[in-house]
Amino acid sequence: MPELNEHEFASPLRSRILAGAIIFVFLGFLVRFIQLQIVEGPALSGAAIEQGLKRVEQIPVRGTIFDRKGRVVAASVPSFSIAVTPQDFNPYRKQTLPLLAKILGVDTTFVVDKINQGGFYTRFQPIKIWRDADARMIAQIEENHDQLPGVDVVTESKREYIAPVRASHLLGYTKEISQSMLDAIDDTPDSDYYHPGDIVGTTGLEQVHERELRGVKGVDFIAVDAKGQRQSRLNQGMTDVSSVDGESIQLGMDIDLQEYAEQLLNPYHGAIVALDPRNGEILAMVSKPDFDLDLFSGKTTKQEYQDVMLDPAHPLYNRALQTRYPPGSTWKLLMAAACLSTKTIPFDFKLSCPGYFTFGDHTYNDDAVHGLTDIHQSIVRSCDVFYYRMILKLGIDSMYKYAREFGFDQMTGVDVSHEGTGYVPNTKRMNKLYPRGWTLGYVVSQGIGQGEIGVTPMQQAAYAATWANHGVWVQPHTARRVYNTQTGKWDTVAYKSHKLPISDTIIETVRRAMLGVVNEPGGTAHQAQIPNSKILIAGKTGTAQNPHGKPHAWFDCFAPYDHPKIAICVLVENAGFGGDISAPMCRKLINYYLTGTREDPPPSILPNTPAYEAVKAEKYGRRPAPNVKVKDPVEAIKPKEAKM
Repeated sequence: MPELNEHEFASPLRSRILAGAIIFVFLGFLVRFIQLQIVEGPALSGAAIEQGLKRVEQIPVRGTIFDRKGRVVAASVPSFSIAVTPQDFNPYRKQTLPLLAKILGVDTTFVVDKINQGGFYTRFQPIKIWRDADARMIAQIEENHDQLPGVDVVTESKREYIAPVRASHLLGYTKEISQSMLDAIDDTPDSDYYHPGDIVGTTGLEQVHERELRGVKGVDFIAVDAKGQRQSRLNQGMTDVSSVDGESIQLGMDIDLQEYAEQLLNPYHGAIVALDPRNGEILAMVSKPDFDLDLFSGKTTKQEYQDVMLDPAHPLYNRALQTRYPPGSTWKLLMAAACLSTKTIPFDFKLSCPGYFTFGDHTYNDDAVHGLTDIHQSIVRSCDVFYYRMILKLGIDSMYKYAREFGFDQMTGVDVSHEGTGYVPNTKRMNKLYPRGWTLGYVVSQGIGQGEIGVTPMQQAAYAATWANHGVWVQPHTARRVYNTQTGKWDTVAYKSHKLPISDTIIETVRRAMLGVVNEPGGTAHQAQIPNSKILIAGKTGTAQNPHGKPHAWFDCFAPYDHPKIAICVLVENAGFGGDISAPMCRKLINYYLTGTREDPPPSILPNTPAYEAVKAEKYGRRPAPNVKVKDPVEAIKPKEAKM
């Protein structure tokens, strides 16, 4: 057998092959290392961090709402929600989903639908699937914590209504943001702020002042284990971003006046708006029927929700801002000012009223034979014949022009959502309404605020305030001041105003006639007088014809006559004559506001009191809400600051 030659075994060829194999393997590892560390490194690093961290939003406390005297109207109190992080929950869904659904008392599809609302973008973001969780739910989730990966109990807040008023349409409500709302803010600065499950102001001043009230979210970075369970704070919380609580708002509303207005209007359908004519602050705003704002705060029973949504009286409809009813004879004030301003008639103009007016083949009736009537008596005694003839002299385009000056046919700009514009016709609009043609006979009734004219009670209240202000229109607004969390001071809310192009002489002519409506023989609003009082009220009645029933009753007024502090519009639907129904309500509210004298005792049960909650709980079969004492989160309103 030949001897093994070691040199032959370690030939150069074999050495090169071995070295090449080693280099090839090394290069493979090097390429993979470069790919992982340089090419894919940032993405993989981010994914690892995301899997090890949970980004939990800090929800700020919504701003408190105060009345003009510094009393709490609405605040925020602690509440607990159940949140699910899809990234941590989904891998264990088969085991955890039935348990979570059982704890919540819902079907599994409810939980799945809630999670899916977040979409792919929020897979690492906790999604709130249940609000206002009770003690039983919280205890069971904590007991089964290890079996519910990705499920957490989070602390947030909900609205608590403190004042003994409803103020449903003025305050408005907050609710969970819907997909349609998220779609509407897409490509806006708010698109990155809101996520599924967030609470947002939806109606009323809660919606208009959403940015101030909501605050600014913060972020906690939480280290979690493989099942998404919380382990510790990242960097001991040094990298967390603190939330900023919402700014509080002080309203012009007077709780006492609001409560009395709600009581007076309670048996009817209609609206009351009271303003401070000096600055446009809303002292009270009522729309009846109304609803309980607790319906949209936390959890309510299905029956409670259906009682409101299916109510044929439409309590969600804001009659103070969205109605478009004819103003009736309250329109005569505008007509008188327009006729005098355009020199359609002189100041000493008079005409004879036989109790009717015939134009063409149609006769328009008045409610009385007024005889020889001048501009003053046409308002005091509310002579229809006078204004049937005036509209034909003035023309609808001039009427439209002055209506716009008084704020009609447009939104007032009040900081309450869903305001209507009303409607005032002109030649162009009449042509559109009646493409086959129309005649002057179509417009005769517009002279007394009938026909195609439509206004809102908010517009009418601003109208009354304009007469109180000697011809200065002031924008109505709910917010009086906003607490600036950066400066620690209260910022006064700005509002618009303008002087009407009507002479002082004409304004005073109409104002004196309004005083006569309440205080002179033959006036249509004697029931607005305050007995044995030096307070003089000026106003104008309106009885708007209604083809579907009794007329709507209007009364616009202000007081005291020489130095007005309050202007009011009362609309009562299907109630009859304004002087009989609406005028007495105004008298009671003005007397109460200016002197503190209340003609009617308060109701035995007021909203948001323990007795009120007990009645509601018994009706719907749930435990009454606790009587929560709310601490002012701002601690900035002092008694001296609450004074006017």
